[in-house]
Amino acid sequence: MKFLHTSDWHLGKSLHGHDLTGAQEAAVNAVIDLAIERRIDAFVIAGDVFDRAFPSVEDVRRFNKALTRIHLAGIPIVCIAGNHDEGARLAAFMNLLDTSVTIVGENRQVGQAVPLADEHGPVVFYPLPYLDPDGARRDLAPEGGPLLARSHEAVVAEGMRRVRADFEERRQADPAARAVVVAHAFVVKGTETAEDLLGVQSESERGISVGGVPSVPTGVFNGVHYVALGHLHGQRTVSLIDPMVRYSGSLLRYSISEAEHVKSVTIVDIDADGGCTVEAVPVPQPAGMARLRGDLADLISDRYTAHHDDYVEILLTDDRLPDNYLAQLGTRFTRILRAVPDRGPFAWAAGGESSGSPIHAVTPLDTLRNFYAESRGEEMTEAMDRILLDVLERAQSGGKG
Repeated sequence: MKFLHTSDWHLGKSLHGHDLTGAQEAAVNAVIDLAIERRIDAFVIAGDVFDRAFPSVEDVRRFNKALTRIHLAGIPIVCIAGNHDEGARLAAFMNLLDTSVTIVGENRQVGQAVPLADEHGPVVFYPLPYLDPDGARRDLAPEGGPLLARSHEAVVAEGMRRVRADFEERRQADPAARAVVVAHAFVVKGTETAEDLLGVQSESERGISVGGVPSVPTGVFNGVHYVALGHLHGQRTVSLIDPMVRYSGSLLRYSISEAEHVKSVTIVDIDADGGCTVEAVPVPQPAGMARLRGDLADLISDRYTAHHDDYVEILLTDDRLPDNYLAQLGTRFTRILRAVPDRGPFAWAAGGESSGSPIHAVTPLDTLRNFYAESRGEEMTEAMDRILLDVLERAQSGGKG
């Protein structure tokens, strides 16, 4: 079986005020064209279809148009809600089409199987939507039993327990059955440290940390053959075998931290034994993206002509700048994300990264700790840490929980 794995479309998102509607439509249509051309057997969307929980009417229409086009091509669809989506609202799209379209957005649907087949036997898809630990620990707890631990690992592990139970029954009936899980989470190798992961996350990904821990180890997904992930915006294979665990990455570049990303979708070929081979197929982008640094005279010279139509973030090193420096830059660059004077190591902090390390190297909690220490002359207590961590998590989740 050959299926297409994509995620993180973020329909409705803009980039520092630049409208991406046309670019998103072109990219989505290119992906559907690819699916039809390659005769794909299933179309998988691993969450964050929309950028907001309550998308605009126009963005809803765009998604419905995409689903209809895939459906009319005879390709089954498996889609889940991500942490940007409102699960129940997204799942309502299932009512618009027929049983070949499966959209899972609610905790109560965890463990639901989508059985498909190829010439070798069954290929069973298991959609696991983004599981917010605050709600999922109650919804997925055993009836009459204690709540699950308040962590991403605990709730995803319970989802996978249900998946394995169902899949084991199916394999007993047909040993040729293979399993594909579709999930939206921050999944890491068991040996990876926080420092290893600094370059993995992007600015445009909404934090999902709970209890200070945002990640789920790959071992949670044992017992299936492929895990199609969403959430991280860069394509990444986390594990090659037992099972293969992979992020397809986002549809477009959604922040300057993604400037070096080659955006793509993943075509997965699963063989009779459950072995998977993958092909990353590039997705057309509206323009390039770059971070530029220099003085004004240099930046408006012919040296940067190649970046004329790129999305650019500019750091100006001049001691003094004329009042019209933005207008001058505008004559050379048509898609300026922002342009700011160099003010040392924090010059990028207002809207991106420092020139040295990724913005994720300094967490919001770290910033608050540093501020408290500098203003009070003492370190925050563990109790203060816990209170602030809870407040930050609630803010990141939109006040849920």
